Amino acid sequence: MCMSESEAETWIVDSIQDGVAVLVDRRNDEVPSLIEMSADLLGGFAIEGAVLVVPLGLVGEPLWDKAKRDLDTEQALKSEAEKVLDQLKKSDQGGDVVL
Repeated sequence: MCMSESEAETWIVDSIQDGVAVLVDRRNDEVPSLIEMSADLLGGFAIEGAVLVVPLGLVGEPLWDKAKRDLDTEQALKSEAEKVLDQLKKSDQGGDVVL
């Protein structure tokens, strides 16, 4: 049995390397929480950039097997990142960095 539908956490799959997934908690943008877990626990959701809404169990534990992807949020974050990259490209002088 799960807690109510509204009690869920949102995590972003930041990276996957050597079977280990690194996830970032979306609750606090200033000091994000990171966790590492076996990518196998995410099944088909083990995709870099995937935004997962994970319901919580009775004692507040994430129920990874009941996670769902939030494709709308994924697209919004991707668009935001592309805008930032475009702005950075406009201010790039090009060439080598001189220290």
